Amino acid sequence: MMDKNEAREALASADAAVSRMRGKTRRPGPVVFLLGLAMMVMTAVYGLLIEPSTQYAVPVVVLIPFFALVIYTATRPVLARHHRTLYVLATTAGAAVYTLTVTLGTVFFSGEALWWGPGAILCAMPFFVIAILERKAARTSGARP
Repeated sequence: MMDKNEAREALASADAAVSRMRGKTRRPGPVVFLLGLAMMVMTAVYGLLIEPSTQYAVPVVVLIPFFALVIYTATRPVLARHHRTLYVLATTAGAAVYTLTVTLGTVFFSGEALWWGPGAILCAMPFFVIAILERKAARTSGARP
């Protein structure tokens, strides 16, 4: 059995390890925000600048930020509570908005800035929401953003 001194030393050692680990943690908020910007720019460029003859091959390329988000969350061995659910919901909602924006925009609003501008912003919103939630979580837990 451990005596009190050994127990205190073990707890102190564990506390030191926890504080070292907390100091090294980083939240993915800024990266997710950049993915949102990439999604917004790529969707707007697709809708406003791509010629109609090549429009049907490009939408898959514009999904790169979604693929990056899915791969990122799938490869994390440990995520904070409810993160996988949040990322799955955001990715599903974002994919639905993207599909609606691109499908209707390609068929009915090719090159129309009034459709593609707001559509691009809406496509980026799931990423921005995650980045904001990550920033709030970082502030409350004391981790670096």
